[in-house]
Amino acid sequence: MKLTLKTMLFAFICTLTLSCSSNDDQPAPEQDQNVLKIGNQEFELKTGLYQTSEIQNGRFAFGVILYDTEVSIENGEPIPEDEIFTGIAFQLNIDNSDKPELGEYLFTGEENPGVNAITEAFTISGNAETASGELVEIEVARLQVIENEGAYEFEMTAIDEEDNEIEVRFQGELELIPN
Repeated sequence: MKLTLKTMLFAFICTLTLSCSSNDDQPAPEQDQNVLKIGNQEFELKTGLYQTSEIQNGRFAFGVILYDTEVSIENGEPIPEDEIFTGIAFQLNIDNSDKPELGEYLFTGEENPGVNAITEAFTISGNAETASGELVEIEVARLQVIENEGAYEFEMTAIDEEDNEIEVRFQGELELIPN
């Protein structure tokens, strides 16, 4: 029941966002290009990472992690530069080993959702010095892949298990985490 209500709330928010447009000739306000908003907190995204792997039957997982700090890769693991970090991670089911197609990807928590869907998503916060952190699962999400040549452009709206509204805008290159 709670998931149904959240899904309906999410759909309502998306409808309002799409239907509320201004008709005046005023230029649109400039938005931060790379931002993660969780509830009333806002983080500037500085690093994008990705990894691909084959899952089954010609399907591939395209995993993305976006951080608010610079990140180095050591022994195949991302190591945040700043002691305290925040980010978001999501995984897409795609039908090629290269990159996701342009378009919309939805996450509803459904098991085995098929190709062109988000299979999991969560926010990340942690302390690199103490190796502690927290993952908060996202319950519903809508992701737009707007660009996928050289640089990627993503826009996401979501609601997490703590009922926070989440918004992501990211445009830039993603660094490959080798398998």
